[in-house]
Amino acid sequence: MNVISMASTYPVLSDQSIDLSRIKQKAVIKYIHTNGLLHLNDFARLSHSCSAEGEAKDYHRHVKVFEFKDCIEKVWEAYKTIGPAETCKGSLLGFGLQYSRNNHKITYHEDDHGEIEVGQIIILNLRLLWNMISLAVGHEITEVNETEKYIKMCYLEGGASQGFQFIRLKQKEDRCTNVIHETFYKSHSDFRDKRLYPFLHGQVISEFHKNVLKKLAR
Repeated sequence: MNVISMASTYPVLSDQSIDLSRIKQKAVIKYIHTNGLLHLNDFARLSHSCSAEGEAKDYHRHVKVFEFKDCIEKVWEAYKTIGPAETCKGSLLGFGLQYSRNNHKITYHEDDHGEIEVGQIIILNLRLLWNMISLAVGHEITEVNETEKYIKMCYLEGGASQGFQFIRLKQKEDRCTNVIHETFYKSHSDFRDKRLYPFLHGQVISEFHKNVLKKLAR
């Protein structure tokens, strides 16, 4: 399925080809070819599944909480500045590339990805079930709330899952910080949603948040 549709809130600027030689994962390259994302303007026309977002009750819900020993201001700064190449790194996660709607630019693994902001589209690689499955998924950052300390990400249209995720920070009384990762999701497979997704998603986001923890420990 081609995932491209018009996104009129951002201007479409100059076009250029995606440099596939700078992408490490075969699954990400396949995703780009399958969805016709060979130029910058193809990314600019992507749409996320929150464009037709329903009520939370229409989705399955998954919640996992991570505790950080640092104060909320320090943890929030880490999440904003760490960059996707560092958070999407490990045995399960791999960073493919990032597109920014704000500056109409692709950044690859070795580039500076800047601070997290609305309009960033991230394509990453998942290695699941002891490397038996390798697949690419796409998310778009749709909210970064400085006051309430949360980030919202939406799955791109056309993927295996639809839905959205929140990363919320909450200060505890002991000056530690809880990071609550809440996911609302659905697909066309009841077995996948009830049996596979909760277990595999829990593993993937655990690796993601442990990478932030490592950054804070340095």
